[in-house]
Amino acid sequence: MLQRYIRSDQDQLEEFMKVMYVSRGYVFDPEGLHSDIRSIERLYFETGGGFWLLKKEQSVIGTVGLKGIDSEYKIGEIKRFFILPEYQDKGYGKSMMSQIIEFARQAGLIKMRLDTEKHSYKAMSVFRSFGFYEIPKYNDNDIAEIFMELSIVT
Repeated sequence: MLQRYIRSDQDQLEEFMKVMYVSRGYVFDPEGLHSDIRSIERLYFETGGGFWLLKKEQSVIGTVGLKGIDSEYKIGEIKRFFILPEYQDKGYGKSMMSQIIEFARQAGLIKMRLDTEKHSYKAMSVFRSFGFYEIPKYNDNDIAEIFMELSIVT
């Protein structure tokens, strides 16, 4: 079940992020590169977006964030779209994406963007299935290799 982040989820969220980053060959850095995880209210909620945890039996098995990045052009950015490897290919990603797109539509966004890495095949498959298409680099993320956008038709 996809649940909106609340402050009491923080410890569980950080444990999930450690597992996800290790599974992808990285170190979770909540003080640096991944500091948004400790500023969810300010970076996600206060920009008109949100942050959600996918839980199964009270354990976090996935996350997705949406933050506003351009209020004039009504553009949001998907962040931290993760599902534990053992729960991938079971429809959770598509379910989460469907709910986030609907949230964005109701929030009045016109476009959604994201960045990812070439080896994120499963995530890219989900993104493409919803109509995301590749665009030129739009941010300063040095790790990202692919930049995508979705025009939301209301």
